[in-house]
Amino acid sequence: MNQADYKILVVEDNMINRKVIVQKLKKQKYKIEEAENGSVALEKVKSWKPDLVLLDVMMPEMDGFQVLEILRKTQTQVELPIILVTSMQDSEDIVKGFNLGANDYLPKNFNTEELLARVHTGLIIKSYHNLLKLRNNTMERELDIARLIQKKILPIATPTLPGYLVGSLYVPMDKVGGDYYDYFEGVDYCDFFLADVSGHGVPGALIASILKMTTQTIQKSNYRITEILSRMDQAVSERGAMGLFATALIVRLFPKENKILYSNAGHHPLLIHRRSNDTFIELTTTGAPLGINYDFKKHDFIEAEFQLEKGDRIILYTDGIIEEVNEDEIDFETAIWRNFLREHKSSSIPDLSDALLKTIKLFANKENFEDDITWVIIDYNE
Repeated sequence: MNQADYKILVVEDNMINRKVIVQKLKKQKYKIEEAENGSVALEKVKSWKPDLVLLDVMMPEMDGFQVLEILRKTQTQVELPIILVTSMQDSEDIVKGFNLGANDYLPKNFNTEELLARVHTGLIIKSYHNLLKLRNNTMERELDIARLIQKKILPIATPTLPGYLVGSLYVPMDKVGGDYYDYFEGVDYCDFFLADVSGHGVPGALIASILKMTTQTIQKSNYRITEILSRMDQAVSERGAMGLFATALIVRLFPKENKILYSNAGHHPLLIHRRSNDTFIELTTTGAPLGINYDFKKHDFIEAEFQLEKGDRIILYTDGIIEEVNEDEIDFETAIWRNFLREHKSSSIPDLSDALLKTIKLFANKENFEDDITWVIIDYNE
């Protein structure tokens, strides 16, 4: 902005002093408004919206400290710089002004250069704030768009499998997140894929998009699940950046045979809650996260098989759930994870997901999570 674009409000009850300040500022092409007392000043701040206020401290009825205190209830130091103009030399009064939110202090016996320098500094603060606010607004709009795009890469419909119920939960910690899950229904099986990218926000969402594009390309090829992970490993390695990687877990369910094949790429184990006897079974295989040293390692993903029993609840989850901590720095997994699952073993999947969010918030004593919260639940009910 040019100096002629800035608006300055001069608040001074002494007309002569006020006119001296106004004259000096007008020579610099600033737009100027005057206020002879605190009440008029508050009205003009509201209606005229100045970029900076020069505020006299010693005024009748309402002094500068009172005006300052009122203005700071609605506008911060970067939103409206305020320079106190005072003849008081007592350091306690000066400190009081700063404590109430003044940006600067100018003695009544100022010279022109000092006045203009302090005004210029205050306006620079204002301009930087406006620029930062503009950039933040632009970033917010872009993140809103990214969130809409990311929602489109997640499954629209839940698989309908005879004898099974499927549900999911996805709550990113930011507007966009680094967790990703997907389904694919083959002829006699259904694949469930879950990944957790090392990072949040836009970088994590971009890696998740790479995984989505890869799954769309290869799913109809009837690959083994280990080959699917290998292809994803290659895609993240070749198209990722900044050392980002993803842990992943893939489960292939055969509803007619009531069995699963599973393979792990550095992710947390697959958890089976055997609700018939209230026990838990952890299933995992060795395998490095996707995107780590792809060119220097063999495709060593391993496939394993597990036979399901009626009542089994299959849980694929990311670490945002189990690693949330409470005020004593105890994580959710250590404190109550399995007890929570036992407590809600008869709950439907939607009710279970609702209960999980409420429980984690209560456990951590906060509304916002430290990581993305994602899981996929498969209930074998018939």
